[in-house]
Amino acid sequence: MPAYVSAKKQIILYIKSKGLMTGDRLPTEVELSEQLNISRLTLREALNALKNDGLIHAVQGRGTFVACDYTHIFDSLNINYSVTEMIEAAGYRPGVASFKKELIKADAVVTERLRVAEGTDVLMCARIRLANDEPVVYTRDCLSPRLTTPFLGVTNENISLYSFIENDCDIRLGVCLAELAPLIANAEVSAMLNIPEGSPILQMQASVNDVFGEPLIYANELFRPDKFRFTISRGR
Repeated sequence: MPAYVSAKKQIILYIKSKGLMTGDRLPTEVELSEQLNISRLTLREALNALKNDGLIHAVQGRGTFVACDYTHIFDSLNINYSVTEMIEAAGYRPGVASFKKELIKADAVVTERLRVAEGTDVLMCARIRLANDEPVVYTRDCLSPRLTTPFLGVTNENISLYSFIENDCDIRLGVCLAELAPLIANAEVSAMLNIPEGSPILQMQASVNDVFGEPLIYANELFRPDKFRFTISRGR
């Protein structure tokens, strides 16, 4: 995890621990750097990232202020964070309520996303992800055949797939293409995420590639919108 991402987590934990609300002013950079034992450069990177995420805002000559309610898990879609990193960066403890690995036959969607022949055996990992022991997202990841053998030996239910790919498989992650769509929770999803049937949920379908553009993961993730907020930095 980059140093500034860890610093973001520290700042968010500071805001929560101090009970700061929307509109409250943060200490100066010098004060925060000393209190959190973070270098000024890393702190500035973290603050800029929080500004881009819409979590804080700065007013020239007045200071930096809390811009939102920190009870949600916030993430910027400008950067491809794993679910584990999202939860940790928001100051929550990640966990898993259900962990299932199985070989499935690639259907038309998986065939297209992973560029394998239809009917190919593909390893699928499904998990109910927790934040401070509360279910917040259901993830269903289909892995490229080159990841199957190494991932079969994984027993850590809370493992970050991105960290596994980068650290254990020595593969550099590249572009991630994601699609967002609103859905309604059916009975199965409502039971998994502990929400009423018919509740709105947010689906993210993502194709994660390596730096050479070769597919690694096809992810289908269902987020509780009452727990997550996604931001996008848009320019002209």
